[in-house]
Amino acid sequence: MGCGSGGKLSANALSKQAESLQSLAAEGGLLAEDAVSGKTTRIFTREHSSYLFKAASQGESSLQSAKTEPALEPKLRELTVLARRVSADLDRLGGASKEEQRTLGRELQAAAQVTKKIDEGLK
Repeated sequence: MGCGSGGKLSANALSKQAESLQSLAAEGGLLAEDAVSGKTTRIFTREHSSYLFKAASQGESSLQSAKTEPALEPKLRELTVLARRVSADLDRLGGASKEEQRTLGRELQAAAQVTKKIDEGLK
């Protein structure tokens, strides 16, 4: 989910960031559901959530340092906040209890839906 080291994002580039964040959040949500239902091992959940966390953290970092045109600033800020939340949820997922995984799964799916709406607003 990179856009280099910041720079000025167009609506299209911001949309790509949103798509990437949506994908990471949705995948994290599915991972949490699988973990709660016993479809994955604890080790797989920990390792895969770590991989997703690293990708989301890179995206968050890119969004934090990015600039865009004034009309797109609110969407950039919203995506940055969502990326921070998704990163934090993914960071916690691997070592979470079943109940916490259930909550994190719902939060990640909700973040994916919000991100999808932001992305649709950019097109």
